[in-house]
Amino acid sequence: MATSISSPTNGAAAVAELTPTPTLQQMRTQLTAALQRIASTTTDKDLQKTLKDVKATDPSPKGFPAGVGWANAYQMVARRIEDNSPATPGNLVLSEDLLNLNLQATKKLNALGVTDLSRFPRGTSVSGAIDALYRDSTNGVLVSEFAKSGIYDLTAFPAGTSAFAAFKMIEDPQKPGEISTDVYRNYKAATGALKALGITTLVNFPRGTTVIEAQNTLQPKAETMLDMLGIPKAKYGDYFTDSKIDPLSALSVLVQLPNSITKLNPLDRSKIAALPASVAAAPELERGRELARQANAAKNLVALGYDSVAPFASMARFAGKTLNPLDAFTTAKLKPAPLDLPRPTATNTERLFQPTPAELKRSFGQPNPVTKSVFTPPSSQRVTPNPPATNVTVVNAAWVIAFNQKFWGARGG
Repeated sequence: MATSISSPTNGAAAVAELTPTPTLQQMRTQLTAALQRIASTTTDKDLQKTLKDVKATDPSPKGFPAGVGWANAYQMVARRIEDNSPATPGNLVLSEDLLNLNLQATKKLNALGVTDLSRFPRGTSVSGAIDALYRDSTNGVLVSEFAKSGIYDLTAFPAGTSAFAAFKMIEDPQKPGEISTDVYRNYKAATGALKALGITTLVNFPRGTTVIEAQNTLQPKAETMLDMLGIPKAKYGDYFTDSKIDPLSALSVLVQLPNSITKLNPLDRSKIAALPASVAAAPELERGRELARQANAAKNLVALGYDSVAPFASMARFAGKTLNPLDAFTTAKLKPAPLDLPRPTATNTERLFQPTPAELKRSFGQPNPVTKSVFTPPSSQRVTPNPPATNVTVVNAAWVIAFNQKFWGARGG
């Protein structure tokens, strides 16, 4: 096993062959050299001040919290690279990228009021200490970080996402413990686009899929659906009030018509002519509903795996007719399927477009209506006298005996 030092900042790797297991002195030498290079190239004034006069004879490496020795610091910034030799576990490489991340993490840890790692389990890295602080929901540290970035709720993330999981999604890759506002805006936009179609969780996507990946998966499909309606992406500004609307949000506007009519520009003759013919043929007050029916049909058709309605034109039933998405989708769902039905050209993605079922939320501020009671039976289960009897008298056993004595005594003497 060889030990080497990697310096990705200058694009080249300076490799020094050492013993298979580096000694403490070798670790000190390599780490000191890397710290000195960072001190001479960084523009961070705080790092320049911290790493000033770094020497291998220092009691502990500069730039790390108290309680971190040379060996521990070396383990944090070194990684093993496969050398394709079954006899050795790989080359041990000291990465300046990892070293920079640990130095930035130390700065953040100091800003959080932690200057010593002795309060954490042995072997905890600097970044791991930050994660441990953020994972603890009782100290309010993570909530404070969210508030500093203007994030006061988790509506920009899928339902059920914890605060710590949300933070790891938008953590700045170059600054551990910091929130990247650019990444957050991307997540917020992607979540909003998915929620526009009723998709609030990623349960229908492969495990590990992020919101950005889900959006990237559905975005081309949504563009195809709108193209099928005669609305290419270059024409979104002509049809929608938001000229920069994304395809998923544009699709949600169409499928929710006429309720979303305020997000649609007035349709003149030239715009209507590009839409399916059934929209122009519909009465003016019904055009919104007809466009919504065609949009839902296009959505379902593309989800089935059809990229256009052109393959359906070869079917005998559509000979000489102008096809629209609703006709094609209705035909594709016939049972049994017609013999000349074209095969889908893409993978079925119906599952991905399924909206998330809304969870029943019980309100504790209003009383629940009583539908059944163990004390009072409902009127449908009550015993009532049959007509024509209108008066009912409830008697006891003594009355019955007295009546019998009087009745039979008069007859038997």
